Amino acid sequence: MRENTVIFLHKFFWAFYVLALIVGSLIPVNMSSAPEQSDKVVHFLAYALMASFWPSSWRRSWLTAFCLAGGLGLLLEFAQGALPTGRFFDPWDAVANAMGAGVGVGAVLVWSRSAGRNLFEGMRRKA
Repeated sequence: MRENTVIFLHKFFWAFYVLALIVGSLIPVNMSSAPEQSDKVVHFLAYALMASFWPSSWRRSWLTAFCLAGGLGLLLEFAQGALPTGRFFDPWDAVANAMGAGVGVGAVLVWSRSAGRNLFEGMRRKA
């Protein structure tokens, strides 16, 4: 029962995060006082988090998670250019989104493989 609750909460908070990311990407924002290009770091981190915490039951593969995360980032950039919010399409933001998604997926793959290898090595030593 507890495992099902944890899985449900993971999916719920991840979906809430993605919804907040979508809304935050489309509302008007005054970035005049921020350092130039500092938003690229925010884009990178936001998509790295989204891709790395993608619920396992909602992805077919990590490549799919990367493509969907990067595609969402590109779609939101086009929406920023199309909607009258004072925001504009920035191809470098889309690149930062895709790079963040790639690093998030890559980090999870490296971590899971090294954790799995260490787990099995420990089992062999005990036997």
